[in-house]
This record gives sequence, structure tokens and C-alpha cells, in this order.
Amino acid sequence: MTPDWERIPSPPMMDGALYMDAVLRPHRSLSAKAFKAMFVAVIAINAVVAVFFWVQGAFPVAGFLGLDVLALYIAFRMNYRAARAEERVRVAAGKVYVASIDASGAERHWVLNPVWARMAREGTGVLIRARKMQIRLDAFLSSDECASFAQALDAALHRAKRGT
Repeated sequence: MTPDWERIPSPPMMDGALYMDAVLRPHRSLSAKAFKAMFVAVIAINAVVAVFFWVQGAFPVAGFLGLDVLALYIAFRMNYRAARAEERVRVAAGKVYVASIDASGAERHWVLNPVWARMAREGTGVLIRARKMQIRLDAFLSSDECASFAQALDAALHRAKRGT
């Protein structure tokens, strides 16, 4: 295995002890059930306001309130679609494996020998460096989650390098 990240077509076989197996996903605070309840409330409020303005003779306001509901729906759909992205990190005695799955489901896989891996915390996220190439992980996590992940990754890389 070379001292650089290698792009591979599919996940590799992980032999030996697995020191880390983490799946990182963006956090969304509003569940699907809570979104439905919120959206029904927004529709009900907008319907009442639209009827009020319609009775007053300002019927174009009803159309704009409908557009408001449509825009809110589209924004939340895009947000939930983006939440489907994930990153997977596996650290074993002979390999560091990283998979990135974007919101549309496209996957990219990289593998590296842990001997060449160096972990660094930079801004929002964790970097795994190998010579000139680096991969950024967990840029979407909070700073506390990022710190916790960085600590666990550093420990896993240390154990993988020692083989214990």
C-alpha cells in the first residue's frame, strides 16, 4: 500500500481487529413527525389569514400565502435531503478506510495504511493527512461532537499503528 490515499471502487475487506467503526451523519433537530405537525399548523394559520384577506377583498394575499407554504415545504425537503449524506470511518491494523456518501447516494471510497496517517483538527472538522493529500471529516458536527470524534480517531490511529 502506498503512503497516499488510494481511491477504490468499493469498500475493502477489513482484516484483524477493528479499532474504530464510525458513521457520521448531520444532525437534524426536527423529526419527520414534528415536521408534519408544524407544517399542518402553518397551513392552518395561513388558511385562516388567507380567508380573512379574501373577505376583505385583498385576494392576491391568499396566493402569496400559498407561495409562502410552498417555499417552506421546498426548503424543508432540501434540508432533509441534505441530511441523507454520511461519512463512514473504519480503522483497522492495516487500513484506514473512509467512505463519503452524498445526499444523492453517490459513494466515494478511500483507503490508507495507518502508518502514514496523521490526524489534525482544523476549523470545523478533522483532517486525516497522508503526505500531500488530506481528507476532511465531520465538518457538519458541532464542536463538542467534533472534539469527541477527533479524540476517538486519534486513539484508534495510535492503536492501529502499534497493532495493539
